[in-house]
Formats: sequence, structure tokens, C-alpha cells
Amino acid sequence: MYTKQSLEALLAAEKNFVFSKFDMEDAYKLGSMLFEQGKKEPKPIAVRIILDDLIVYQAFLPGTNAENNRWMDKKCNTVRRTHGCSLKEAVLHELEGVHEEWQRDDFHYAFCGGGFPIMVNGDFRGIACISGLPHLQDHRCLTEVIAKFLGKDPILIPVEN
Repeated sequence: MYTKQSLEALLAAEKNFVFSKFDMEDAYKLGSMLFEQGKKEPKPIAVRIILDDLIVYQAFLPGTNAENNRWMDKKCNTVRRTHGCSLKEAVLHELEGVHEEWQRDDFHYAFCGGGFPIMVNGDFRGIACISGLPHLQDHRCLTEVIAKFLGKDPILIPVEN
């Protein structure tokens, strides 16, 4: 399903979608943008923004539930551990296999789209995360909104069917 080009596009997104600053007001703005975008998606989403290990924004569209919350926990754990997006870990998992014990732990970690690091001037500061769509659509929705927030073009992730 994933290719080397998938990985390259994800690495480009991580490199390109960085913030010059990110504070609580930015978290609220990004979270609100994701929430509003979620209303336009075919299924409802849940949104979480973490800044400096504190959940500073969290919202659930009608139709989401505790399962979305659990998925966001797992996606956030993956991003927190790797300082990379959760879809990149899924791609690495498929292309390169498991290299560390934590990569076998799908109870605490998610290897799918929907979690993205908030990097500020090269420092890991937090996580933007959504849950509710099929995982590639979670990634698309999340990164399109991040790109819009940053005033940049989205980066599409090529996959094979």
C-alpha cells in the first residue's frame, strides 16, 4: 500500500509544516479550524491539540464517542514518542518492519494517520490530532487544515491500492 514516495511526502510534510510560534491562542484557532472542517467531512471527527503536554483544545462532533478518544490517545502516544506524524510510523512499519519493542504495542500506539507534531523552531512542542475518518482521510483532513493555518499548500501522500 505504501511506497518510498509515501515516506518522502510525509517527511516533506513534517519538514514544511512547522510553526514559528505556537501558543494557547494558536491551539484554539487550529483546533477550531479542525472542528469546522470536521463538519464538512463525511463522518464526524474528534479533535485534540496538545501543547507542552497539556490538552489545550479538545472537541467532539456529534456522532463521535469514547472510541475516538482512545484512538486519539494512541495517535498522540505515537507522535509524542517519535516527534513525527503517526502516518509516517505506519509507513515505516510497513516498509521497514519493527525495530523496537514499542512498535509491537498496538494497545498504546497507533500506526495510522491522524496525529501530527507541532514543531516550533525545531523544538517538539505538541500534537494536533483527529479521529473519526478512515485513517488516510484523517491525515488528509488534519494536514490540509495545518497547511491552511500556516498559509502553505497541502502535501498529498501517494499510496498504492
